[in-house]
Amino acid sequence: MVGRSTLFIAVAVTVLSGTLPAQDATRGARSPAPRKVVVESRGEVHLARPVPFDGVVSDTANGAPLGDARIELLGTDLRTRSTEDGRFRFGAVPAGRYSVRVTRMGYEPLVLEDVPVRGEPGEFALSVAMRQRTVALSEMVITPGQFGLLHRGISASRYLSRESVESVPQLGEDIYRAVARAPGVTTDDFSAKFGVRGASGDELYVSLDGLELVEPFHMKDVGGAFSIIDIQTLGTASLNTGGFSAEYGDKLGGVFTLTTSDPRTDGVHGSVAVSAMNARATMQGGFAGGKGGWMLSARPGYLDVALKATEMRDSIQPRYYDLFAKATYDLPRGGNLAIHALRAGDTFKYLKRDEPNIFSGYGSSYAWATWDQPFFDARLRMQSVVSGSAISWHRHGEDYSRTGQQDALIDDARSLERIGIRQDWTLDASRSVLFKWGIDAKRESATYDYLRVMGVRQADGSRSGRNDSLSTMVAPRADKLALYFAPRVQLLRSLTVEVGARLDRSSLTDESIVSPRLNVAWQPHERTIVRAAWGGYTQSQSLFSLQAEDGVSSFGRAERARQQMIGVEQGLWNGMSARAEVYERQLTHARAKYANVGGDLWLFPELLWDRTLIDRTAGRDRGVELQLSRKDARRSDWSVSYALASSMDEIGGAWVPRSFDERHAVHGDWSFHPVNGSWRLSLGGVWHTGWPYTPTVLHVDTVSTSPTDLAITTWRTPGALNSMRLRPYHRVDVRWTKYFHPAAGLLSVFGEVYNVLGTVNPRGFWRDAQVRDGQVVLTTGEIHQWPRLPVAGFSWQF
Repeated sequence: MVGRSTLFIAVAVTVLSGTLPAQDATRGARSPAPRKVVVESRGEVHLARPVPFDGVVSDTANGAPLGDARIELLGTDLRTRSTEDGRFRFGAVPAGRYSVRVTRMGYEPLVLEDVPVRGEPGEFALSVAMRQRTVALSEMVITPGQFGLLHRGISASRYLSRESVESVPQLGEDIYRAVARAPGVTTDDFSAKFGVRGASGDELYVSLDGLELVEPFHMKDVGGAFSIIDIQTLGTASLNTGGFSAEYGDKLGGVFTLTTSDPRTDGVHGSVAVSAMNARATMQGGFAGGKGGWMLSARPGYLDVALKATEMRDSIQPRYYDLFAKATYDLPRGGNLAIHALRAGDTFKYLKRDEPNIFSGYGSSYAWATWDQPFFDARLRMQSVVSGSAISWHRHGEDYSRTGQQDALIDDARSLERIGIRQDWTLDASRSVLFKWGIDAKRESATYDYLRVMGVRQADGSRSGRNDSLSTMVAPRADKLALYFAPRVQLLRSLTVEVGARLDRSSLTDESIVSPRLNVAWQPHERTIVRAAWGGYTQSQSLFSLQAEDGVSSFGRAERARQQMIGVEQGLWNGMSARAEVYERQLTHARAKYANVGGDLWLFPELLWDRTLIDRTAGRDRGVELQLSRKDARRSDWSVSYALASSMDEIGGAWVPRSFDERHAVHGDWSFHPVNGSWRLSLGGVWHTGWPYTPTVLHVDTVSTSPTDLAITTWRTPGALNSMRLRPYHRVDVRWTKYFHPAAGLLSVFGEVYNVLGTVNPRGFWRDAQVRDGQVVLTTGEIHQWPRLPVAGFSWQF
């Protein structure tokens, strides 16, 4: 009986000091100070008294004290940082022996085993000497605009830990929505797709374990509400908002790199999670004596359940799922082979009388194998990816309005198939010279079968006859080839330069474009890093982006841009870090495209009155970003950023702001947690100036008039493109997470409220006219973003 009570105490409660029976020890469970339990041979429970534990951190080379070092007691939630004089202190630690991990930027991490904590008097209980780290050239981050997620980056202002990402307020626990908190990122409430520094989400290169993804979103009919990537499968993620080096190309905006975690091979492990928006399950384990590992993940979604908690109750019925599988095997001589598969599917129904009805289905299938192999004592490394992808898209529906309005029947079927091979090489020629080169080849084929028939329905529901139709049937094919070469040289210990060039070839438009790149990193001081980038970038039109719904049947030539940016990161006192970046991008060879400019969200956007051809010829993006943050503190982490930006297009010889032009934007995040980490409260806020919008021009004609009857007809046309602005947008989200430690695994329960203040944020305006008491009355209203949305759920890892 004592043994069972002792096990329960050691796992779940804290107790008082002294010696007392086990049943009395449980009464100390509410004591806030951490305690250690020792079971005596006679069956009594001895309770160790917490004692102070302090120390000092210094440099091995000169003995200088090191501030801002992070000290953790492994196996506990205790952590602290050293001050400017190198000293650190834990207020109360149960006496015993611990493993201590010490990390600091620019120094090799240390793990000290079996460190005694006795509370005996002395100058310092622990003295730690750290050696400066020589970072390999291949590990250096030399591009500005780099942000790390789910793992620690080089500086606190540029990374979000897994704990932070999983506990910050975000709809659907989505990695896309989590990264939207970075400065320079713009997004709409309805869509997980985000843009960076004025570039749209279609200008972002997205890869998962080395494979480029195409349209990786669920619920495409409403802008892509969620990504097809389960955040629980990810090991690391990084976002580059511009100035990326030569190994990435055929995109103008940025690079979003996702890497799944390595499967655990020490038995079978898993996790189960359920929320108001989706459910997920993940399993992983090992085989072949630990040389191999496997991972399986499944996630169904049901957004309509969450919508029932808002005023947006209607007949919308979205359903989606995604499946992921991965198997890895360690090869001789340090190599690794991995096989991946990803499948995502959607169905979307909207059935309502006198409004557009739709039934749609989307599917994404990816299969790929990766082979990583070092040669010559790892001086030469090769990474290969062989892949096959298939995307399908089918929309069917009817746009039906009341008497006298147009009626449309639409059938839209599209598909994309792609096979590809990519190979990247790196060679450490010396400690100061690194060569990178590679090849990326793809063969693609697509089909478009779009049919639209329009007519006019009478009051009795009969169709008076066809007055318009559109049919687009094309089957384009393309071969794409990319070659790059990017040597990196460390000219001085504090100065690293990478020059590169990239060739992109597309048979679709018979273009071959060479893009030069230059990246520089300079570290004049231990806590100061300056990064700069300059280069040419191109983006050919995707084979899957043809606007067949607008009658377009040919592809445009590649867009081109010149980018230049410079950024400074500065480590400050007390764990704080500051970052500032300035950027400019000049776009040439811009392509015309159709877009809806009225701000409404419609199931058939090609039928709306605000469908407009934006015939831009050039573009320009400029901005300044500032960020201040403090991470890994004992109880509170926070980050605040400000961006001043301008995103413009040249249309008809005049510069016009883009739809997501945010002149001023402020993001803030704050989280509070006790030292023992038993719960976490996170708040996130965003404020930015209103987006540009196009005013509505309302036309009114009299159909009939008499002393007793007045009938009118109305129609709308867009006004001057983006000539007005919405009022400023602001939103506050909150999330509370509670952690439990049952006998098996970790259980977390969360509650979240998106837009907790219920702020009404507009995304557009509507205008209409009605007849009232024999007079024509104009009416106006707003089209809104998401309302307040409460979400709750739990996750159990075992």
